[in-house]
Amino acid sequence: MSPKILFVDDDKNILDSFRAMMHGLRKEWKSRFASTGRDALEKVNKTEFDVVISDMKMPDMDGCELMRNVADMQPDTVRIMLSGHSDMQSLLKSAKHTHQFLSKPCNTEVLIETIRRMLELRPILADQKVRTIVTGLDTLPALPDLYIKITRELNKPEPNLQRIGELARMDPGISTTLLKVVNSSFFGFYGSVSCPSRAAVLLGTNVLKGLILGVHFLQELDTDILGHYSIEKLWGHCLQTGYLAKEICALMDMDEKTATDCFVGGLLHDIGKFVFITEMNTKYKEVLKHVREFGGPVIDVEKEILGVSHAEVGAYLLGLWGFSNDIVKMVYYHHSLENCADTFTPTHAIHTADVLQHELIPHSSGYIFSEFNADKLAEAGLLKYINDWRAACNNLLENAHEEK
Repeated sequence: MSPKILFVDDDKNILDSFRAMMHGLRKEWKSRFASTGRDALEKVNKTEFDVVISDMKMPDMDGCELMRNVADMQPDTVRIMLSGHSDMQSLLKSAKHTHQFLSKPCNTEVLIETIRRMLELRPILADQKVRTIVTGLDTLPALPDLYIKITRELNKPEPNLQRIGELARMDPGISTTLLKVVNSSFFGFYGSVSCPSRAAVLLGTNVLKGLILGVHFLQELDTDILGHYSIEKLWGHCLQTGYLAKEICALMDMDEKTATDCFVGGLLHDIGKFVFITEMNTKYKEVLKHVREFGGPVIDVEKEILGVSHAEVGAYLLGLWGFSNDIVKMVYYHHSLENCADTFTPTHAIHTADVLQHELIPHSSGYIFSEFNADKLAEAGLLKYINDWRAACNNLLENAHEEK
């Protein structure tokens, strides 16, 4: 059955442009149109929609109120909001019932690609346990202004990487991290890079977005918020997991794009933990206390106490924030390896890199970390590679340590 999509906008010209855009896709998607929030809710009351796309500013009912009502009536519907840049940040802080925000005016190709991507992610976005956690937060973690500006540049028909690098240069923490990553032996670039703009061009947009997000969380967190739990060590683990995942991809002769996506997936695989620590630290202290007293792994205790894991919440929010399906799925499945093919996939690389980083870098916390999912690795015929991957990753970490 063809997906059903509802467009809502009080501007007749914009609504007509949606009609024209969707006419060419009428064999693939069924479209409906509403000029007010109340009209939209009447349609939602009669028909189940796969996607609802709404303008933010409308006279009778704004987009936030509309999406809240749609979420109550049809919780599994993917909800996309269109908004001007000026109020984008306030939306991201307050709107918990929207899966994706796009800046107006929105490029037609970007909108169509977003609809396709969100339909593919629907099973993750429709996860009731995750949805309960996210809608229960007082606010969603806010994306940094720099991230929004860079994303706007990326959404242009011909994005300017030099301009993106200049934007990154505005934040000292981002600039320092970019230069540290681009000059590390992990990435293998020849010659020293001293300009953040050049670093941004060399690393590429996905890596840049991942680093900005990670550094932002690191800068925003109170390092004393969870006592002995080290936020810096968590970030270091994420960064090294990305490096190791990229190395495993190279060993398996994956192309450069796949290897780079694996770096980003590894970098962001624990982003859900940052969300827990930022937005619900009192509850997360219970998780950490339980792990110290009775053992782990942490992901099992998260599910026991919170009802959902950092992998699921992290993937949900990365989908909301516009990361690619591949990266979202890597994060979502990096512990379970469910939905993986019976051959090597990037998710296998993230899973293995995560376990190996904990194994190869000494930890004094006494935590019990997740082990290899041997059954799933065996199903994909990958257990025979573990020792080779371990040796290569250990060599990579030792060489990096000697460079310091």
